[in-house]
Amino acid sequence: MSYLTPDEEKLTVFLLCLGLLGLCANYLFRKISPSQQNISAINQNIGRLNLNTASKEALLDIPGIGEKLAQRIIEYRDKYGPFRNTEELKNIKGITAYRFGRIKDYLYVK
Repeated sequence: MSYLTPDEEKLTVFLLCLGLLGLCANYLFRKISPSQQNISAINQNIGRLNLNTASKEALLDIPGIGEKLAQRIIEYRDKYGPFRNTEELKNIKGITAYRFGRIKDYLYVK
């Protein structure tokens, strides 16, 4: 036995569906962070940045790299030449083993 009119029932179902859709969207946006979306847009072919050609702005899109660290990476590259491998990042002040583990999958060397 329902105490709602047919229009009220339709509205209730609509609002429940809308709420469920909102919960799903919230889950998906938390699953894919904005930084990951930006990195994918930067280089869709391989999904990673070339450490030897990446701009400071592109490096800033990587989770774990801030303004100072991006600048240090560029300065290191300018001073010592192109990176031979991503492991060289460990020579830069501020890149600990933990941070390297977080950022290495976003970068490659060509």
